[in-house]
Amino acid sequence: MTDSTTLAGFHGLDVALIITYLVALSSIGLYFSRRQRSLKEFIRGKSGYGFLTLGLSLMAALNSGVDYVQAPALIFGLGVIYLTSIVAWVFIYPWATRVTIPFYQRLNVYSAYEYLELRFNTGVRLMAAGIFVLWRVGWMGAAIYVPCLAVNAVTGGQLNMTMMVLVLGVVVTSYTMLGGMQAVVWTDLIQCCVMFTGLAMTVYVVVDHIPGGVGEVFSLAAQSGHLRLTAAPVGEGLGFWASVKGYFSTEITFAGIVLLITLSRASSFTADQVAIQRFQSAKSLSDTRKMLIVDALAGVLWIMVLGFVGLALFAYYQHFPFPEGLNNDRVLPYFIGEHFPVGVTGLVIAAIFAASLSSVDAALNSTASIIVVDFYNRIWLQQRRPVQSTPPDIERKQVRVSRCATIVLGIIMMVIGINIDRMGELYQAVNKILGAFMGPLFGMFFLGMFSRTARAGGVLLGAALGLSCSCFTSFFPNLPWLQRICGRLFGEEFVAFFQHLSWQWPSIIGILVTLFIGLLASRIIPRPATSSPALTFREVMKLPPPSTD
Repeated sequence: MTDSTTLAGFHGLDVALIITYLVALSSIGLYFSRRQRSLKEFIRGKSGYGFLTLGLSLMAALNSGVDYVQAPALIFGLGVIYLTSIVAWVFIYPWATRVTIPFYQRLNVYSAYEYLELRFNTGVRLMAAGIFVLWRVGWMGAAIYVPCLAVNAVTGGQLNMTMMVLVLGVVVTSYTMLGGMQAVVWTDLIQCCVMFTGLAMTVYVVVDHIPGGVGEVFSLAAQSGHLRLTAAPVGEGLGFWASVKGYFSTEITFAGIVLLITLSRASSFTADQVAIQRFQSAKSLSDTRKMLIVDALAGVLWIMVLGFVGLALFAYYQHFPFPEGLNNDRVLPYFIGEHFPVGVTGLVIAAIFAASLSSVDAALNSTASIIVVDFYNRIWLQQRRPVQSTPPDIERKQVRVSRCATIVLGIIMMVIGINIDRMGELYQAVNKILGAFMGPLFGMFFLGMFSRTARAGGVLLGAALGLSCSCFTSFFPNLPWLQRICGRLFGEEFVAFFQHLSWQWPSIIGILVTLFIGLLASRIIPRPATSSPALTFREVMKLPPPSTD
């Protein structure tokens, strides 16, 4: 490929490819809309999906377009230390296959938060469901922003960001609202294929522009330290506390990123309705475990190839001038706009759309199901869980409520997406949102599953303080008024520490505070006289196992 055949920017063919793709997604939602006759079908779809379908769908749902922009940007700036996150699968796979998958399939719940009511009470269930809704809605706003950022960079800022967020938001909300879980599973499967096709084209075009090819990529990466698997020493020789502060302010460390990703995925497979829905949709326990292997292999391949793209972009800009003032988030989209040929640009942008929308639609459907099952049914209809023999007119009403909830969530998502750039670089914004809510939520489930002494009051207090701490550490750098207050109360050293705290740590802080306060408060709070036996993991595993092959 030469520069004479490379037409930079966004062209009519690219626009046509993307419009065709978005219309196809909307058509899938319309097709499945006539098949949503019950709440169960809207939430779970048709049972008995194959493990390959569910595995690729889960991979697409949990690996968003944020990765498409974030991973190359992080590796472009910091090196392959970010890729050490794949080590987390050593811990995640046994956790999911030996703990959460058999646990939820024995419980057979519609919502993960039903378990917390069975274990504690309605208050714990509603608090956890509320944290999940806040987590997912904030995250969806960031995910819908990503493809718009890419197109904006490709077109040199010619397309309005707000309008693009609104258009994409309307498309994904529409097909998710119409088609429910069936539309989500099948569109995610298609989008997974589009994601990898676009990624393959990205690798080919980027490497083709580098003098020396693949060899030059790794040579320059080695010379610059981009292949280093540990963070550069910070605060070394300056004393113990200076070293501690330096370590926690280092953007990525091996221990920090492995621990963060381990807890993030463990949280997803324990407390995230997106994953729980797919566990419930598999044919058998055996298929669910195979599904997770597919998810792991596809996810590792995805992040490794994205990492190589980041190294290749770094190598390219060692030979050619780096655009002045260009944010790392825009490095890949900028390169696409400058160097990708007509048609390929549209395909790669469609791949970024696919990566984003596949995760957004799953989150929309899951969050809507939580609003219906855990709030509408539980509070308004006074049902602990959906009734199996609900009359057809009530079933249709629940589906309508689910669709209305999807629309409202889509609107909130678009509002957040329009304003997400105020939180700093994209990967920082996303991880601030994850860090604020993920830790306390996982801590609540962990207490319920593994502590017989945990009490509802203790868990509520632990989660409230854990959420407060994780939100404080996540959003502190963006709140000047809070910094001024803390400066007067605790001094400038305190402010400086939390201003520079890496995005790796807020969720870990949230988990630790939730567990410590939850256990401590549970020992102080007396056991209710009418308390039932603790429904811990050990007790649930005594229940009859689900049917297998």
